[in-house]
Amino acid sequence: MLYALGSNGSGQLGIGHLEDVPTPTPISGGSERHPLLGSSKGIDRIVAGGNHTLVLDKDGIVSATGEKTDGRCGLVCNESSAQLRPLMVDVDPVQQSGRPLGIEHLAATWAASVFVEVGGEIVSVCGTGESGELGLGTGVKVAKERTAIEGFPPTGTKVVLVAACMAHVVAVLSNGEVWGWGKGRKGQLGEPCIDVWQPRKIEGVPFQAVTAVCGKDFTCVLGAPSSGEILLLGPKGNDRFGVRANALSAVPDWKSITASWGSVFVLMETGKILAWGRNDHGQLPSRSLPKIAKLAAGSEHCIALSSDGRVLAWGWGEHGNCGQPTHGQGDVKSGYNQLPVDGEVDNVFAGCATSFISTVDDHDTD
Repeated sequence: MLYALGSNGSGQLGIGHLEDVPTPTPISGGSERHPLLGSSKGIDRIVAGGNHTLVLDKDGIVSATGEKTDGRCGLVCNESSAQLRPLMVDVDPVQQSGRPLGIEHLAATWAASVFVEVGGEIVSVCGTGESGELGLGTGVKVAKERTAIEGFPPTGTKVVLVAACMAHVVAVLSNGEVWGWGKGRKGQLGEPCIDVWQPRKIEGVPFQAVTAVCGKDFTCVLGAPSSGEILLLGPKGNDRFGVRANALSAVPDWKSITASWGSVFVLMETGKILAWGRNDHGQLPSRSLPKIAKLAAGSEHCIALSSDGRVLAWGWGEHGNCGQPTHGQGDVKSGYNQLPVDGEVDNVFAGCATSFISTVDDHDTD
């Protein structure tokens, strides 16, 4: 089962209406399995832009819901209304002997989507990007259908991870290089600090990259967990939230990393979270948090699965994305909310003021 809560003005929760919801709401298709519930093998990843959501299941199939008029969901559609009933994204055939066809990685900017097909050798994009987020060349701002980025990744390499925030995208390659495109004026894509309209290698990464995450004006790159090497790119100029000034020098034994628009969160193997950056709405974790097993950051909030199976949320929850209660401007500060969910929780995901919770059910164990 998949539950959703938070901002829903464009139907990005996929729950059949356009109202925000402050409690985990089941995504249900009645007697038939809802497309956003994924395959019987479960959900691999959920990513979200400003008003659209993409769900990647473990069969490599992507479902999408929310705003779609500019093609950002990967669907060819001329309707002007929000998409209330999620549809499946068409997957182009890829010849991969002995491997299933489909999507392996995906990411979303504010109004665009990025798909990496199985094998990591084809990257396609769709939607709108005013600063080069599509990576299709200088001045290309709209792609209403999924369009492959020519010549990327370089011959002999594969994309092993793709990440994005509001207006830039980064890709980690199989050779440990990091490439990026989109808005780069704050140094989030390295030097020179300019908008990048097609994939460009980020120079000066002094280690083999394993993973990366993006904030609004920065990129954080990690090396192998054994060494915990870390590099923070941007924000140049006004570092008002201390993302660069307070960046850690190393994070050995990291388990995962995630980022909001203005903060970085590193989940350690111990279950502790190391975090720095923006905290005006309680984005940074409380010391009272229990050990955490899984962690996801949205635009300005976090949702976590504790080691004892509870779903916890904190940060800016003005749209209900952190559950109830909230204070002031919808904040959950100096603590956390525990979200009520039936069943055994498998994973948690977060988007732009949206939260998603997947649970194990009969479908997941077939």
